[in-house]
Amino acid sequence: MRRLLPVLSITIAAFFAYSTVLAKDVTERSLAVRAARLVEVFALLGAFVTVAMIVAALVSTSTFRIVFAQRMRELALLRVVGASRARLARGLIAEGALTGLLASVAGVALAAGAGQLVPLAGLVAPGFPLAPALVVVSGSFVLTTLAVLAPAWSAAKVSPLEALRTSAVQDAKSRIGRPRWVLGILMAVGAVALLVHVAIDGLATAQRPSGMTEDLLLRTTISGALAFGALITLGPALISPVLRLIGLPLRRSTIASLAVSGVGGAPRRAASVTAVVALGVSLIIATLTGANTLQGLGKAEMASAYPADLEIVGPVDAGRLRASGLTDVLPYRRTEITINGTLTMRATDLDMTKLRDLTDFRVDSGALQDMGPRKIILSTSTASRLGLTAGSRAEVNGVQMTVAATLFGGVPLGSALLHSSDLEGEPVGVLANGARERVPAGLEVESLAAHRLTQEDWFASLVAIAVGLLFLTVLIAVVGVGSTTALSVLERTRESGLLRAIGLTRRELGRMVTAEAGLYGVVGAMIGLVIGIPYAWLAIISLGIEWPLQVPVVSVGVVVLVLAALTAGAGLLPARRAARVSPVAALHSIQ
Repeated sequence: MRRLLPVLSITIAAFFAYSTVLAKDVTERSLAVRAARLVEVFALLGAFVTVAMIVAALVSTSTFRIVFAQRMRELALLRVVGASRARLARGLIAEGALTGLLASVAGVALAAGAGQLVPLAGLVAPGFPLAPALVVVSGSFVLTTLAVLAPAWSAAKVSPLEALRTSAVQDAKSRIGRPRWVLGILMAVGAVALLVHVAIDGLATAQRPSGMTEDLLLRTTISGALAFGALITLGPALISPVLRLIGLPLRRSTIASLAVSGVGGAPRRAASVTAVVALGVSLIIATLTGANTLQGLGKAEMASAYPADLEIVGPVDAGRLRASGLTDVLPYRRTEITINGTLTMRATDLDMTKLRDLTDFRVDSGALQDMGPRKIILSTSTASRLGLTAGSRAEVNGVQMTVAATLFGGVPLGSALLHSSDLEGEPVGVLANGARERVPAGLEVESLAAHRLTQEDWFASLVAIAVGLLFLTVLIAVVGVGSTTALSVLERTRESGLLRAIGLTRRELGRMVTAEAGLYGVVGAMIGLVIGIPYAWLAIISLGIEWPLQVPVVSVGVVVLVLAALTAGAGLLPARRAARVSPVAALHSIQ
C-alpha cells in the first residue's frame, strides 16, 4: 500500500488533464462555430493543468523519498547479498516509472468513463481522442520517472551498515551543505533583483514601447521560478524558524507543542511538503488578488463604457422620456478635441456627478466636484501619455484649460469630459435608467445594462475556472500531506507508544497527529501569502494595468482556513491508525 501512495496524485492530475481534452471535444461537437470563441479558455485550462502535473511530480518526489526511507532494511539486505548501488537505483527508478504509467492510465480511464456521463447534461457525448490520451499518459510517465530519480539514487547510496541502524526519525537533519546554501541564496537574490527591476521599469514607463509588456511578464515568470527554487533549496533550513514563529501562540497547549515538534523533527520532509502547498496557495492568492484588482478596474471600465441602463441616440425630448417612467435622464453633447496639438479624441459634456454608478469610478488625482468652465477631466492613461495631472494646464482646441481630475479606467462615452458651457449645439444622445420597454416607439435605443452584465458574467466565469483549476494543485498537495503524515506515523510508532505509555490518551494522540497535518497547511499558506501577493502586484505592473492593488482579505482568509481544514482532514486516517496502536506493541516495534 505504501508503494502506491504516489499513484493518487498522478492519477488526479492525469484525470483532470484528459478531462480538459474531453471538455474541448464536447464543446467543439456541441457548439460548432461558437467553440472558436473558447480557444483562450482551453489554453488557460491547459496552462493550469500543466501546473497541476508539476505539483503532482513534486508530491511524488517527496512521497518516493519517504517510501524508500521506510524500506532501508530491505535495501540494506539487497546490498549485503551483492546488489550494487547502480542496480538498486535502476530497480527503484523502474518501480517509480511503472507507478507513473499505472497512475496515468488510471487517470485517463477515469476521465474517459466520466465523459460518458456528459449526455445526461444534454450535451453530445465526447469521443476518445487517442493522440491526447497518449500525450497525457506519456507525459505523466516521464514526469514520474523524473520525480523518482533523486529519491532512488539517494536511497541506493546508503551503505548496508548505515541502513541497518535504527532511528525514531530518519529525516532529522535540518542542515544543508554549503553548495546548497550558495545555490539557494543566488536564486533568492536573482528573484529579488528581477522583482525590483520589473517594478522600476513597469512603474517608470508611462507609454510602453512594443514588446515591453511581454518582456516584463517573462522577467516576472523567471523571478517567480527562482523564488520557488530558492524555497525548495533552502526549505530544510528555513522550516525551523518558521515553525518557531507559528508555534509562539501554541506554546500553552501541550498537544500543539508536540505537533510543532513532530513537524520540526523532520525538516526536510516538512520543507518538501510545505513547498508544494505554498506553490498552490501562492498561485491561488495571486489569482484572487489579481482578479480582485482587475474587477475594480473592470467596474470602472464598465461604468465608463456602459454608464447607464440605456443609451438613446439622436435628438430626444428628455421630458418625454421622464414621463414614460425612465429615471436619471442625462442628455449629452459630443465633439472632437485636440489636446496640446498632439492627441485627438472624442469628448462629451456628460455630468458625471449625476451618474447612478459613480462609486464604481476611482479618482486618481483631483476631484469631480472641481469641474467647471474651462476645465477638463481625463483618464489616467490619457493624462500619463500627455504628462498631465490634476491642476495641469493644457491647450484644448486652442483654448487653455485646467485638468480638474484624472480617472482610473476611463471617462464615460469618450476620452475626455468638458463642461457644458464649453460645448455648443444640441444634445446628440441621452442616457437613462429603467426598462427598455419604457422607451417610446421609434427611438434608436441600446441596452447598455445587457452588455455590461454579459462582460461581468464572462469575467466571473474565467476567474472561477482559474481558481477551480488552481485549487486542483492544492488538492494534490493535500494528498501529499496525507501520505506524508501516514508514513510519518508508521516511522514514529515507537514514539507514539512512548507518548501513550506516559499518559497521552488515544484521542489526544489523534489530535496531535491531526494538528501536525494541519500545520503543514498553515506553514504552506503563510509562505504562499508571502510569495503570492508580491507577485500578483508584479503581474499587475507587468501588464501595465493602472489600478491600485486590491487584496481580497476575506477571500484570502477563507483560502487559508479551508487549506488548514483540508490538510488537517488529510491527517484524520493516519491519526486513527496511530491511536489504535497499543503502547506495548508500539514499544516492541523496531523501526
